[in-house]
Amino acid sequence: MRISAVVARLRTRAALRNPPPCPAGWSVAPPDFIGLGAQRSGTTWLYSLIAAHPDVQGETTKELHYFHRFWDRPFADADAETYARFFPRPAGRIAGEWSPGYLAHFWVPPLIARAAPDARLLVSLRDPVERYRSGVVLQAETRRPGPAAASAAFRLGCYGLQLEQVLHTAARERMLVVQFERCIADPGGELARIYAFLGLDPAFRPPGLDRPVNAARAHKQDLPDETRAALVGAYTPDVRRLAALDLSIDLARWPNFAHLA
Repeated sequence: MRISAVVARLRTRAALRNPPPCPAGWSVAPPDFIGLGAQRSGTTWLYSLIAAHPDVQGETTKELHYFHRFWDRPFADADAETYARFFPRPAGRIAGEWSPGYLAHFWVPPLIARAAPDARLLVSLRDPVERYRSGVVLQAETRRPGPAAASAAFRLGCYGLQLEQVLHTAARERMLVVQFERCIADPGGELARIYAFLGLDPAFRPPGLDRPVNAARAHKQDLPDETRAALVGAYTPDVRRLAALDLSIDLARWPNFAHLA
């Protein structure tokens, strides 16, 4: 466990307790887009590319985690109004955030439907086994490794169940799902899809397009064959569930599940 990572996370949480001031001539409103997940699927990189667009107010903190706290308490109209205040922007620009944990928290989609009913939703998915490997490394920065951490990392990759929950509260046309592997293979093409989905000029190409950010700091260990086989077996029903949602997921791009394509 890295103490510096824990301290950095606590500082970020403290900084987000209060919305930023709204400059004169700007306005506040619910976000135009919200990224829901998934953790360790290139979300920091993708958000940085969105924020670089000249028609995006990119100074909003990428991960607000605003809805996390409402797991055991009511969500009032005042809470929705406070959320909107985190997105000041001048006329002609859009604003939004990308909190990877939202996708895995069952109480978040209904709250987003209340606080930002018109927001476009973005989801980036990665081969669940490879996401698990990267997620275990990330979790080790802020919590001790162990069976509870491994189980938590596993659950974050159950995309089928999570996206079913999102689609209960959001129209399909308001959500764009991309694959991390496609973004790596064709960053320009996938970014153009994202820009177009958000109503932005898809021809714009920001600097850093070919340089993913927020890579894992620690080395990802190879999984024992038995562990990998157990993960593939445990994820297979959910991957089938995901494929049934018809969200244009190309299972051939996920080596651990190409046999399901």
